[in-house]
Amino acid sequence: MIPLFNPENKFWSFIGKLADLVCLSLLWVCTSLPVFTIGATITAFYNFTIHQVNDTESTVWHGFFTAFRKCFKKATCLWGIQLIGTAFLVCDFWLAWQYYLSHNEGFGALLILSVICCVSFIFFSCFFYTYPLLAIFDFPLKKLLSHSFIMAMGNLPVTITLWVCWGLCSVGIYYLSGVFFVWIGLAIFISSYFLFGVFKKYTGELTEEQTLHARRKKRCKEQEVI
Repeated sequence: MIPLFNPENKFWSFIGKLADLVCLSLLWVCTSLPVFTIGATITAFYNFTIHQVNDTESTVWHGFFTAFRKCFKKATCLWGIQLIGTAFLVCDFWLAWQYYLSHNEGFGALLILSVICCVSFIFFSCFFYTYPLLAIFDFPLKKLLSHSFIMAMGNLPVTITLWVCWGLCSVGIYYLSGVFFVWIGLAIFISSYFLFGVFKKYTGELTEEQTLHARRKKRCKEQEVI
């Protein structure tokens, strides 16, 4: 068979991934309409794209909804935390900006603004990792948040790259808003390559923690039976 027409060819494999990505993006839009489901849909999206990176993905429909159902509760809690945190930071920034203007752009007001910007950077950087972590590892919420902080701050070059990736996504949405879901899908897909590389660094440690967590749960169940 001519290599170009071989279905196992890397080119056609990549085209297949892009086709799956478009279908997944449309599915993401439909399932995000209730708004409160956005956390679960983002997690399910990352679950599929990270498996794509590792060439272990299943069909779009099955892979997406399996992850959606599995992670719904935790992802919805994370989405709530993100919304509350975002609202809090926006209010803080607005108040600090008014204080900055009312104090003739003084140093103290500028310092407050700088602190809020730094906290915002850390907060949103963590959420670049939180949903993907939930998509792959079944951790409690506290551990998801702590690991996402460690990964975000411990891999700053990757974190900054993710900021750039999502910044370009925002530019694409601004100029071609009619296909905003495709831009978001591409941002998640590209981010997954970087996140997969970060996760590989921690896989041994995370796997060990998962095993210990599973053993604790098993002991608790055994004690309940007794």
